[in-house]
Amino acid sequence: MRRSRLPETTGPRSVASSSERDALGRARLDLGFNIAAIALIGYQFVVLVLNLGSYPMLTLSCVAWGLLIATLVATLIMHPRLPDELPDWLFFTAIGLWVLVVALDVVGTWSAGDTGAPPTAAVAVGAALLLCATVRPAGDIVIGAIVLGVVLAATFALRGQHELSALGPAFVTIALATAPPLLGVQIVRSLRTLVQLELDLVQVQSTVSSPAYAVGMMASEELARLDLAAERLLDGVATGRTALPLDEATASEAASIATELRLHLIQGRRETWLYHAITESALLGPSVSLTDPEGVAGLLARDQRDGLLTAVWLIISDPVRQGALQTRSLLLDLERVSAPERSGPTPGGRIRIVISATGVPRNGVDPAAWQAIRKVGRHVETFSDSTLRIEIDSVSHNPADF
Repeated sequence: MRRSRLPETTGPRSVASSSERDALGRARLDLGFNIAAIALIGYQFVVLVLNLGSYPMLTLSCVAWGLLIATLVATLIMHPRLPDELPDWLFFTAIGLWVLVVALDVVGTWSAGDTGAPPTAAVAVGAALLLCATVRPAGDIVIGAIVLGVVLAATFALRGQHELSALGPAFVTIALATAPPLLGVQIVRSLRTLVQLELDLVQVQSTVSSPAYAVGMMASEELARLDLAAERLLDGVATGRTALPLDEATASEAASIATELRLHLIQGRRETWLYHAITESALLGPSVSLTDPEGVAGLLARDQRDGLLTAVWLIISDPVRQGALQTRSLLLDLERVSAPERSGPTPGGRIRIVISATGVPRNGVDPAAWQAIRKVGRHVETFSDSTLRIEIDSVSHNPADF
């Protein structure tokens, strides 16, 4: 019995893929966030201009605006030379200056009672945080937005605003300061999840056209490395750089290369396309266990493979796509039931596939998963508590495979 798990040796590849996906997310969102932030900052500046007569200390508020605009202009000028992620020193320097902006604006608008001037530069700091949502970790933006909201709420409370007519604008002001960066963080997370899921699906679906038994994508990279090492060794012998007979170190290296090549070739004859699809998937690897001791997955036609893999992927990915906290695990069991009866009505041998998914609520399966399962064969599903069991009766249409 073979159970598949995500290999532990995929670290560098996963890190590189993650960086590429994050870069794609930033490229898609940067322009939209910049436009939204500039519009929000411009709106707050208009509010300042319309209420110039109500500011007790207008000079402080103007200084706060000048400081805020200076930091934004400096960031825009430096942006082309910045790395993909905003450096810590630059971000925390901006945070320190924005703290000063909030303090100056709060003091500049301070007035006891319900008639004080509205803070504008402090609220615009929330829009400035939105500009950083794609280039800083989510925690930095969330903490900054929460602290800003608490400071504004405390300011309104200490000013003694208590009338309903004054509470409404106060709540709107706090929302304008905190909602944009928090929504920006959620949008970035959602887009990154979507991109990662779609890329993962494309990767696993690329295996459905593979031979029944073959090396996986990661094994192919390892084989390429071994091939290069063997080519260099042979080239050294052919050109005379490596003397014959081989010295002990070179002979040991050649034996190691030959052993690894044999192991990979033997392994490639035991692991099916489905095994590689699961183990090389960042989503399926940790959640799916495969039992296929006879390599029955290799007997499925391409449409059947695509349907089975798509159904499994949809069942596992549904909570991730929905943003739910629940997790699902899945057991996939394939078994050869009977060889084809050449004189009977069945054109090929029968295969039984059992999918047992835990953590699945009733009616909690994407309808597209059922359409994919129908491509594999006839099925019967049963629910027990939070476990979904799907039994599929499939037929291999190539009797020679049996």
